[in-house]
Amino acid sequence: MLRDCNKTKRLFLSVLMISFVTLGTYILYTSSRLTWVVPSTVSFRSSTRVTLADTIFKLLKVADSPVKMSVVSKSLRAVPPPTLPGDSNLSYADDRSLKITKRPVDLYREIPADKDNIDPNNPPLKKILFWNDAYSGMHYGFGFGREPFLRAGCRVNTCMTTSNRSRFPIKEIDALMWHFRSNDRSLPNTRSPHTRYVFWMMESASYLYGNLQIYKNVFNWTFTYRLDSDFPNPYGQVFRRQKPLPVQQRNYAANKTKLVAWFVSNCMTQSGRETLAKNLRKFIEVDQYGACGLLRCDRQHEEVCLEMLNKKYKFYLAFENSLCRDYVTEKFFNKLSLDVVPVVYGGANYSQHAPPHSYIDALSFPTAKALADYLIYLNKNDTAYNEYFRWKRFHQLIHGWATVSRPFCDLCERLHTDTSTSVYDLQRWFADESRCRTFESKDIAPFINGLEA
Repeated sequence: MLRDCNKTKRLFLSVLMISFVTLGTYILYTSSRLTWVVPSTVSFRSSTRVTLADTIFKLLKVADSPVKMSVVSKSLRAVPPPTLPGDSNLSYADDRSLKITKRPVDLYREIPADKDNIDPNNPPLKKILFWNDAYSGMHYGFGFGREPFLRAGCRVNTCMTTSNRSRFPIKEIDALMWHFRSNDRSLPNTRSPHTRYVFWMMESASYLYGNLQIYKNVFNWTFTYRLDSDFPNPYGQVFRRQKPLPVQQRNYAANKTKLVAWFVSNCMTQSGRETLAKNLRKFIEVDQYGACGLLRCDRQHEEVCLEMLNKKYKFYLAFENSLCRDYVTEKFFNKLSLDVVPVVYGGANYSQHAPPHSYIDALSFPTAKALADYLIYLNKNDTAYNEYFRWKRFHQLIHGWATVSRPFCDLCERLHTDTSTSVYDLQRWFADESRCRTFESKDIAPFINGLEA
């Protein structure tokens, strides 16, 4: 009798042990696919131990998140995607300074990672695959997962991004982002009819370094700096304020001791900007910083350089390396936010990018000497100079992540609503229709060379 009892007891313990092992395996498997979200009261700098007595954890299923643990801020604002090696920091600085209103993010809502986990009451996530890199980064300046769409306050936010080619079967991808200037110009071996191929490009058509003709009728949508792109992605945007700022009696010329500055490192360009600057120096003083000049300001300390520019100089040469349609880069937008007047030289219609009297267009003058004479006039007339800052009372500038997020919101929405199909002849649309000119063009050469008119 006692022997049978012991035998039954051993059998019960064996079954109980197997149950614990099975349960433990399931917990480990499940937790490996989840991301822990921790309240902001927990400080990982002061302590590496986190116990249930200190905090309450919630589990959040995050699709393709590159982070294993993130900290929830007190404002319930989503944590930005991490900076990858070699990438620029994606911060909220521009958003805060411009006071851009965002819709609050519900961090505790479950975000589906797979079709099997999708809430039937919500539409499925559209999957956007970053196929190759964009300037040594795989996030295209936007971020990974669904979080960037939530943070941006997109009207339609049921999309996610990933750079992991094996994350989903290629037939399930809704949009494939592809950068022409990447070292990896491969494409998938197979293609699903519903997958939209998106051509992404932020360099001008003057510097393609490749043959667009071989990609004819491959791409469905365009995502470039061109304003006629399916998803225009300019380097910056200016919007009218809902309410003008109070009138300020300020002299922007006060305490400025220098006339013109130029930061430049590319010394041989299609636009011939170096020739224009060289001839401009025959009439006015131009302080040239960087590899192409005698002055230095360490690019590793850009904020110091910009502060120096803001305090000392009245004008800045925002000369583009290409004279192509709509090609206006950070050379212009980054300086537009400062208390200096940009002197622009490019192929764009600048009135489509910034308010009138916020810049000086070099190509609106018959010669470089005429441009120099006008800068000399403004240098002697503070009233006329200050008119170039009046626009800031009525308009605001956004650039950086705040600008990048807008076309991604549009892309997400169109993936849900647009079922039409079309393809591009990229050589014709991007290369030919960009109407790029060079320093040898008939309407450019006389301007940059005919200075003694």
